[in-house]
Amino acid sequence: MDAVARRRLDAIQGAAGRDAGLPVVVWSAGPGPTVAITANVHGDEVVGVAAAHALDDAMSSTLRRGTLLIYPSLNPRGLQQMVRVHPEEGTDLNRLFPGDRQGGGTARCAALIWSDLLARRPDLLIDLHSDSSVSIPYAIVDRATSLRPDARTEMEARLEELARATGLLVLHEYPPEEYVRFRLDRSLAGAMVNHARVPALTLEVGARRTVDPASVRTATHAVLRVLHHADMLVAPPAEPDLAPPSGAWRRAAAPRSQTAGLFTPALPPGARFAAGQVLGTVRAVDGSVREVVRSESRGIVVSWSESPWLEARGVPGTLGLEEQT
Repeated sequence: MDAVARRRLDAIQGAAGRDAGLPVVVWSAGPGPTVAITANVHGDEVVGVAAAHALDDAMSSTLRRGTLLIYPSLNPRGLQQMVRVHPEEGTDLNRLFPGDRQGGGTARCAALIWSDLLARRPDLLIDLHSDSSVSIPYAIVDRATSLRPDARTEMEARLEELARATGLLVLHEYPPEEYVRFRLDRSLAGAMVNHARVPALTLEVGARRTVDPASVRTATHAVLRVLHHADMLVAPPAEPDLAPPSGAWRRAAAPRSQTAGLFTPALPPGARFAAGQVLGTVRAVDGSVREVVRSESRGIVVSWSESPWLEARGVPGTLGLEEQT
C-alpha cells in the first residue's frame, strides 16, 4: 500500500475574491479511483459539512488506495448566514451547474466549482445534503436524461449499484419530464451525470440548520460504505443498527392540499402505506377538519414538511412511490 498523504488546498483552483473561501482537502494513497465528496451547496444544510470533517479525520487510518477529494463547503457564505441560497444573488446554486463564467455571481461560482472538479477527473461524486427534521435518510438515483439510450441504461444501473452500497433508502428521481422541469439536471449530481458523464449520488441525511451527531454518523457511514464498495478502504465500516426499507421507490411529492390549514401527519417517516390510505389531515385553527389527504398509490413516507401550515395547493411532504422491479 502506498503511503497515505493529506494535502489541504486553501481554495478551489482559480478562486479569488469572494469565492476564495472554498477549501479542498486531497487525500492520496496511490493508484486507484478518485472520489469527490461535496457538501453544503445549500448553506443551511450543515450535516454534510460535519460529515466531511469526520471523513477527513478518518482517512489517515482508513484509506488504502486511490484519491479522496473533500470539499467541506461549496457555499461558505450561505453557511455563515444559515441560508439555503447563495447570498451573492439569493439564488439556488444547486440549479445552475455547470455554471456560466460570464453569468451572474452565483453562476460564476458554479462554473468555478465545476471547472475545479473536472480538472481533478473524479470517477465518482457524492454530494451531501439534508432534508427536513421529520425525515429518514436516503440516497437519490438521478435521471440520465441527456444520454443516449444505451449509455443511459448503463449509467442508471451504475447509479443504482452505488446508491444501494450506501445502505440508505434508495429513491429514483422524479420522472424525466418533471426532473428536467425542476432543473434537477442542473443540480451538481444531475449535471455530473448528464453533462460530465460521471456517476454521482445525492445523499439526504439529517435536518437542516443543525449538526445532529447521529445524522453525522449516518452520513459518514454511508460514504464509507461506498468507498469500501470501490475497494478504497483498509477495512469495511461497521454495519449500522438499522437496515433501510426494502423495495424500489421513486421520489414524489405528497398529494397537494386543496385547502389551507395545519397538516397533521397520520404516519411517521419510514412508514409504508397502501393506495387510498390516510396520510394526514388539514385542520382549521378551531380544529375542524378541512381535508383528509390520502395516498394515490402504495409507497413509503420519506419526509414531512418543516412548515406544517399549508396554503391551498401546498405540498405536505415527500413520498417514495413503489416501483415495479
